[in-house]
Amino acid sequence: MRASSHISRLILSAALALPGAAAVADPLYTVTLLGGTGSSASDINRWGDVVGNVTSAGVTHGFVNAGGTYTDLGTLGGANSNANAINDYGQIVGGADNGAGQFHAFSYAGGKMSDLGTLGGDRSQAFDVNNHGVIVGDALNGGPATMGFAQAFSYAGGTMTGLGTLPGGLGSTAYAVNDKGMTGGASFEGPFTVPEYPFHAVTFSGGTAHPIGASDLGDSAIYGLNDDGLAVGGIPMSTMIHASHAFLYDHGTITDLGILEPTQDDSIAWDINNLKQVVGTAAVTIDPDHYGYHGFLWTGAGLVDLNTLIDPASGWVVTSANGINDAQQIAATACYGGVFGDCRAVRLDLVAAVPEPGRWAMLALGLGLVGVLKRTRPAGRMAA
Repeated sequence: MRASSHISRLILSAALALPGAAAVADPLYTVTLLGGTGSSASDINRWGDVVGNVTSAGVTHGFVNAGGTYTDLGTLGGANSNANAINDYGQIVGGADNGAGQFHAFSYAGGKMSDLGTLGGDRSQAFDVNNHGVIVGDALNGGPATMGFAQAFSYAGGTMTGLGTLPGGLGSTAYAVNDKGMTGGASFEGPFTVPEYPFHAVTFSGGTAHPIGASDLGDSAIYGLNDDGLAVGGIPMSTMIHASHAFLYDHGTITDLGILEPTQDDSIAWDINNLKQVVGTAAVTIDPDHYGYHGFLWTGAGLVDLNTLIDPASGWVVTSANGINDAQQIAATACYGGVFGDCRAVRLDLVAAVPEPGRWAMLALGLGLVGVLKRTRPAGRMAA
């Protein structure tokens, strides 16, 4: 999941996270540093190339680390940019200031950043791109009837097309698209109301949005899709206001993936690969007065704290896992020392051969019994 609207959450989770997970005797993953202090990872492609963002002196730029080479993506002429996704051909999408007071979706390829425009308004953002170059995101359309709410779009062949909303809804967002063209995200429904405006996880097709059956309040959105049409995201099953549980949507069936810790009832799934492995972030207790976040891996038998799968002697604490490829490499953010430490974009690489599915299930179950750490999201955040 790749949405830049969640950057503040990732920064908060990175700042608050502490070490303390019980580690396996033989670490499953090594930690590879990809960016400098203040960086975070957004997505990963099949080759292990990772995109993300780095903030320094109040300015944020998107970056890519491909083959060990770090490249600042620059902007469209303004101060800031963010990179949200990368496909297997190295095409990167995100959003950037254009120097005229506007923030526009971009596509970056061959060392060049291209402005994708908007739907008629002054803002747009791209959140995902598939291997056919189809880009999805949201944009303002400039119409007074939509009251400034962004509209989900698909961009292909040089044309940006609105994807519609649920009946009566003012806005929507497309967060994910797979190689078969399936698009997922979220949409408002019905007339605008306060304090809660119904917001549903949806798929898009035929110029409209289709609810998947998830509840409407809090975090109800699809953030990741695999090529088999399985979707992941967050649904408001939590006891906490505006919190959520990570979920898996499998052709009409929604499975609650749970949390890491009973006292911190919050989790969200950002991505899923074609092996049906899910990554995300979930809340954990830091001390009696504070909570933070740890990255998790789900392979079918409960959330596993990724900090139990790396060497504790490394000093790194994985605070969020945002992308996973079919080689089981994970794009993540980790902090050295865990408390207001040096937080950076990292890639988690398998130490040895990939475990068989049965071994994954046994590992997840065993770690659950040991007592894996867990996480949540800041209160008051909606997936918009």
